[in-house]
Amino acid sequence: METNRRRVRLVWYGLLAITSGVLALAMLPPVLSAPLQAVVRDGFAPVCHQMPARSLHVGGVPVALCDRCTGIYVGLVLGVAGTGWGSDLWGMIGAYGRYVFLGAIVPVGLDWAGPLLHLWENGPASRILTGLLFGIVAASYVTIRLLRRKARASGAGGPK
Repeated sequence: METNRRRVRLVWYGLLAITSGVLALAMLPPVLSAPLQAVVRDGFAPVCHQMPARSLHVGGVPVALCDRCTGIYVGLVLGVAGTGWGSDLWGMIGAYGRYVFLGAIVPVGLDWAGPLLHLWENGPASRILTGLLFGIVAASYVTIRLLRRKARASGAGGPK
């Protein structure tokens, strides 16, 4: 039984290491040489527009993600971490979890659509915060399901 719990915990450690590593990699360009900055940016280009005006800068050099994607990636780390350390919020939400997950997309969509439709302007703070909310919810939703699946497969029971 203890071995099975360790296996579930190892899955969580792996998810936390992967999400943290990807976030750290995205934050590296300000401390890298120009050729390495280009390699990192190219790696993140398929998932992020990386517009310098909409990206965090460290020492005048933009990171490899825009504000919203930075919020999402930080949220992914926090969502995975919170799922492994915290109480089972998704268990309390029960069958409505998918609606919470889908609802987390709404603020991101509104923040994106407002300026596009000339209804309001957004800024770095709104882009980061809406991305953060979505990242936390998405990561915790997926993580708890992966941990439950691993627990059932290994016979550990795991979070319900």
